[in-house]
Amino acid sequence: MSTSIPGGMGGLAIMVLIMLVSGSCNTLLMKFMVIQQVPLGPGAPSTGFDHPYFQSLLMMIGEFLCLIAYWTTRKPAEDQVAAGKVPLHIFGVACLFDWTATTLVNMAYGVIAASVVQMTRGAIVIFTCVFSVAFLGRRQYAYHLFGVALVFLGITLVSLSTFTNPSHMSGAPVSHSAQIFGISLCLGAQIFQAAMLVYEEKIMSKYTVAPLQVVGLEGTFGILFGIILLSVLNPMHVESTPQAVYQMTHSKPLLAAIVASIFSIAFFNFAGVTVTQRASAVARSTIDVSRTIIIWAVEMALGWNAFNSLQCAGFVVLAFGTLIYNHILVIKALEPGPEASALKALSPELAAAVKDDV
Repeated sequence: MSTSIPGGMGGLAIMVLIMLVSGSCNTLLMKFMVIQQVPLGPGAPSTGFDHPYFQSLLMMIGEFLCLIAYWTTRKPAEDQVAAGKVPLHIFGVACLFDWTATTLVNMAYGVIAASVVQMTRGAIVIFTCVFSVAFLGRRQYAYHLFGVALVFLGITLVSLSTFTNPSHMSGAPVSHSAQIFGISLCLGAQIFQAAMLVYEEKIMSKYTVAPLQVVGLEGTFGILFGIILLSVLNPMHVESTPQAVYQMTHSKPLLAAIVASIFSIAFFNFAGVTVTQRASAVARSTIDVSRTIIIWAVEMALGWNAFNSLQCAGFVVLAFGTLIYNHILVIKALEPGPEASALKALSPELAAAVKDDV
């Protein structure tokens, strides 16, 4: 697979910027949906938009838009998927990871603040690290382990902050057990999200597939999975699609947020897959954590959340952990020795083949 970056480093910088802005907008829009009070039907009381499975389907529609964009710009001779050179099932596997992660996070929005959701997503660095070692053959050095330890500490502080500042943007009190459940949902989501990132990196190192096509095909599978899942969950009264549609069509702010979130997820995933393809899964997870500060600042500006010193400390520790892990912030004492540095310069495949510990 070619590793050249369209437009050089400037092209990658644009993708990073798109990922930051669209990702921040998407997280804030998802929480905005949850706090909208709209009747579930004629004469029914107003309630929040709490339809996590339906919201995941909406996100898959956003990803599918990337496939439409790909079709309008593709060169048939270069479409290896259409030529049968790339198995379709790999996109279905990636979609299952994405669908599960998205649904778990959607469930968490109802009980914890969006900034806490985003900070808890920092755990993706931990799981991406583990999966990169297990499935991509990457070695982890002292600075990697120290960075992961800081990320773990930062997430712990952020989690504790929810108990010292129990109010969230909806203004309704939330029990400690509900907050723990919400944080657990976010942490569980990061296992699946990290698996998706590493899986995408692995398949894109083997096949040449356009980022728009990758996201679009995952969205296509996601829509199919969503229709099947909702057809099962509606009769079980776990989810109510008619109520969700009623709320959407009877609230202009809610409908506008849904439409905006669909487009923001399209841009976010396209930019994210491009970063994964041109850099790495760990780089993408680090950029994803960086948008936390944007979300946190907007929350406080809108009065959706209050400043919390413990949460701030957790974010700082988490940020330092991700910077150290990705070797952006270098600590000399944690640098590998000469032999390890030479090994680090090898490709992941060659490095994985070297059995001697360094």
